[in-house]
Amino acid sequence: MRLRFILKPFSFLFLLEGSTDYLLVWETLDTEEATYIWTIEKNRQSLKLALANLPDILSLIKAQGKQAYLKSSGDNFIRIIHQYTKPMNGFVLWKDELENHL
Repeated sequence: MRLRFILKPFSFLFLLEGSTDYLLVWETLDTEEATYIWTIEKNRQSLKLALANLPDILSLIKAQGKQAYLKSSGDNFIRIIHQYTKPMNGFVLWKDELENHL
């Protein structure tokens, strides 16, 4: 998967390979939001299905809002809140939590 940019909010999507799963990551920039991560079974069919469903998921989030999506998201979804109160400490916390899911 190529790096995909989204203009509103300015963000990007990318795929990481974990030890047992793929992680589809949506990272927002210039906002006090979060990193959104979907866990996908590490097989070709599951990955193709997740990538095919991605435009619908993003449209749903944009239409209904992130809070509504968070209430309805399944077990394969997590989010890592951006902590901006202490910038360096916030980055370390974010990085540690992301690495825990890899």
